[in-house]
Amino acid sequence: MLALAGVVLIGMTGFGVFLPIFPFLSLELGATPTATTIAMGAYSLGQFVASPFWGRLSDRVGRKPILIAGLLGGVASYIWIAHAASVYELGAARLFGGLMAGNVGAAFAAAADLADDKTRARNMGLLGAAVGFGFIAGPALGALLIGDHPDRESFALVCYASAALAALAALAAVFLFRESLDATARATPGEARPRRLALLTSRPALARFVLVTFLVIAAQALMETTFGLWADAELNWGPREVGWTLAALGAGAVVLQGGGAGRAARVLGERLTLLIGLALFAAGFGGLAVSHEVPTMAASLAALVIGIGLATPALNALIAAQAEEKERGAVMGLSQSASALGRVLGPLGAGAIFDQLGSGAPFAVAALLIIGALFVALGEPASSAVGSRQ
Repeated sequence: MLALAGVVLIGMTGFGVFLPIFPFLSLELGATPTATTIAMGAYSLGQFVASPFWGRLSDRVGRKPILIAGLLGGVASYIWIAHAASVYELGAARLFGGLMAGNVGAAFAAAADLADDKTRARNMGLLGAAVGFGFIAGPALGALLIGDHPDRESFALVCYASAALAALAALAAVFLFRESLDATARATPGEARPRRLALLTSRPALARFVLVTFLVIAAQALMETTFGLWADAELNWGPREVGWTLAALGAGAVVLQGGGAGRAARVLGERLTLLIGLALFAAGFGGLAVSHEVPTMAASLAALVIGIGLATPALNALIAAQAEEKERGAVMGLSQSASALGRVLGPLGAGAIFDQLGSGAPFAVAALLIIGALFVALGEPASSAVGSRQ
């Protein structure tokens, strides 16, 4: 589990290095805010299309090969972005990166392989903490590399740094991570594979949590793709200030997901932890929607990061509980598909909402989406897939 968290940490640090600079790189190439958010969403379109394939393949061949393949795909994508000459090339490179991003679902499936009912939320929290720490180190490193006066060369340098970290994560997966899916537990080529629609229709609780995932990620995508544009318009910030702010958000996520979320789930239960997290999530987005100064922004982001830190591990644990051993990859791939769809649809509308309704409007829409997720999550409590068959 520690080796898996290390692989995810290095890979997400590379992703975090690149994330704050993308909107500014797109604007440097002459793109509009609408085109910028669409190009960012191309990654998630690729992930939405490919995640079920990677999830099923990981049930068959194991998690390790999929982890490595996804990270190497990220290396190629970052190098392509470094040399992109237009927003269309940026979008194509992001699409390719998303098509290769099976490593995310494989990592969460591996965490479920290594867990039981008592340790599932802890494992998901550790993986979430690795992601969060990547979003501390990554944006901070990106802020340092980009410099005070960003130009095309400094943007390319940040992309090369992301590629190098993805390559390092792939090497760590090769040498440090031991395969978590035992050969006897793998799906066989002749065996009927789980279908997405069948999984959703036969397990109402799974369908409900997958819908919550979609709504939560769509809301996050609205924020992530417009926060840099909002900070530029409202606070006159550049990529460096945005990078440090995202790093601070990652620090809060690490503190909560590295231990606090697991303890909260043990005391309150995974479902109640999810509900509290979603309520704080909505409050944070609502605060951002009306913020025009740094103090109100900071208070809103504090509520947001606590909500993320509580809700995300609990939600992943509740989804993992709905999977049997031979279908964990498929179920976590389904979850990643819902995430990817949210990251497609969120950016598609984010730029237009920003352009037409004002800089705070995307955050208001995000708050409404989280309120919707909260009502969906209030449905009947779920039992685990295994427990429901005993």
